[in-house]
Amino acid sequence: ECSVKIAKSNRLSVSLADIVILAVKPQILQEVAGEIATAVGKDALVISIAAGVPITKIEQYFKKPVSLVRVMPNMPALVGCGMSAFSLGKHATQKHRKIVEAILGSFGECAQVPERAMDLVTAISGSGPAYFFLLAEKMIEAAYELGMKVDLAKKLVYQTALGSGRVMSQTQDDPEDLICRVASKGGTTEAALKLFQKKGLGRIVHEAVKAAQKRSIELRK
Repeated sequence: ECSVKIAKSNRLSVSLADIVILAVKPQILQEVAGEIATAVGKDALVISIAAGVPITKIEQYFKKPVSLVRVMPNMPALVGCGMSAFSLGKHATQKHRKIVEAILGSFGECAQVPERAMDLVTAISGSGPAYFFLLAEKMIEAAYELGMKVDLAKKLVYQTALGSGRVMSQTQDDPEDLICRVASKGGTTEAALKLFQKKGLGRIVHEAVKAAQKRSIELRK
């Protein structure tokens, strides 16, 4: 059984909490932080998932020392397969790190990173699910245009994506090695891979990630 305390305001709710999670849009984070700042206990842990807002700025919102951890989660957390990166504020301890790892581990994997890496984390794991969704969409479109019903194409593509993800998560092999295990010399997979290479897929992906990182930096500023 869970013991739940009902609070009529953010301030009262925060005053009763050992852990406060700021799951709000970055545009209203300053307003919310200002509202609850004096109600946060001196030993409370504050976790922010507000995209793009750096630790130093959040600490300024509270106008006092606060044990703060910044987290960048991603959409697959909805199905228990999230990838979350986190950075510790100057007042956060290793005890706080373990608490955060336990929370994030309940809906996926997590990794501690230096805050300077957060813009790149955003471009890779934060935005990354959409890249895979785009590839799936284009594979389904190609199958349809070549004569396959959409429902069947979706089933083939979705299950192939799921299986491929599980293979990658359960092996120490590099992607290059996994590709070699699928592609036979002169076979169908090699034909597709050669076209990807000819059209510059690697360069396109690199430039896309760089663009996402650049935009993350712009939004932060």
